[in-house]
Amino acid sequence: MPQFKLTRINMAFLTGLVAVTVLLVAALDQVFLMLATFGIADIFSVIKLSDEEKIKISLQLTLSLLSIAFLLYGSFLIRRKLTRRAAHYATVGVVSTFANLALPNLWGISMSLEFLVGNLIAIVLGVIVSAVGFSTPPIQIAKAEVKSVEAATVAIFSALTAVLTAGVGALIPSPTGGYTHIGDTAIFVAALLFGTRVGALSGAVGSVVADLFVGYPRWFVSIPAHGLEGAIAGLGKGRHTIFQIVFCIVGGFVMATAYFGVNLFIKGYPLAIISYARDFFGQALISLALGIIFAKGIGRALPQLKGK
Repeated sequence: MPQFKLTRINMAFLTGLVAVTVLLVAALDQVFLMLATFGIADIFSVIKLSDEEKIKISLQLTLSLLSIAFLLYGSFLIRRKLTRRAAHYATVGVVSTFANLALPNLWGISMSLEFLVGNLIAIVLGVIVSAVGFSTPPIQIAKAEVKSVEAATVAIFSALTAVLTAGVGALIPSPTGGYTHIGDTAIFVAALLFGTRVGALSGAVGSVVADLFVGYPRWFVSIPAHGLEGAIAGLGKGRHTIFQIVFCIVGGFVMATAYFGVNLFIKGYPLAIISYARDFFGQALISLALGIIFAKGIGRALPQLKGK
């Protein structure tokens, strides 16, 4: 059994995990304070908030989730010895945390001491991870950055995601707010054929474009929700169909959970659970079935895509 040695890289990895944990606790504390400020005592009944209050809470949670995602991914990259790329992601996480820290003051809302201290600690720890990444020569070489072909592929699948999302969503509104669609189909196809990067970018960009088109006010939540969905599904590229299905299910589950984490604080537990079931069973799993079929069909028709 391999031993876990406290090397510089491993210490940076553990530092990143601590930063993520602190950020999560701080974000929850601040959101509960915001709910109390808006006159909401608990989240286990239907919550009535104004559109402005929903946007404020959603944006606070979304920025926290983005900070957590970037720092967490950076921590795992540095564990894999991809130090330069890890440093870049950790730096983005630090910048996102700074922005998150500024929101309460921008809105004139009270900031909890735990939120302030937690974010400051996370910023310091994130800077440490970034500094280790930049100062340590990479043991593994990361793949090249986004190529022009990848950029074109992202543009195509982002457009498909937007069309399927907005087109179907306009026909199937949700009784709990938002809309139901099969836009995740394009995300899964992009991820399974071209990998995590194309899947993540197609999911984030395409979903946001669709949200802006239909006028969904909390469009920014779609960036981490569908971005993570595409990134996780992309881990199934080139694998057996069973593993592709598993990664897509996990990606869909993460997407639905991200929306649930926001809905829980702006709609309350009863409506959030209904939306959760709709997002996962009525949206992600149907899109998964369609995505697998289309990805296999395209793969057979265009075998040159394999290995791209």
